[in-house]
Amino acid sequence: MEYRGVEYTVVQGIERGVWKWSVSLGDPKMIKVGQAKNKQDAVAEVERAIDRALARKKLRIALPGPSD
Repeated sequence: MEYRGVEYTVVQGIERGVWKWSVSLGDPKMIKVGQAKNKQDAVAEVERAIDRALARKKLRIALPGPSD
């Protein structure tokens, strides 16, 4: 599945009522995972994780360097 250009997965867990999600946010070391009680909640959680990661990238502020 894809949201805002970022691919993610949502799969049903072995136990009843468990849905697992995962997303790789650019860097291979930056993998987020989670679980929810139903598929809709899992999709909502992974989309929120993607939104937070994209917001952090957008909000990076360049500090002024030393003036000459």
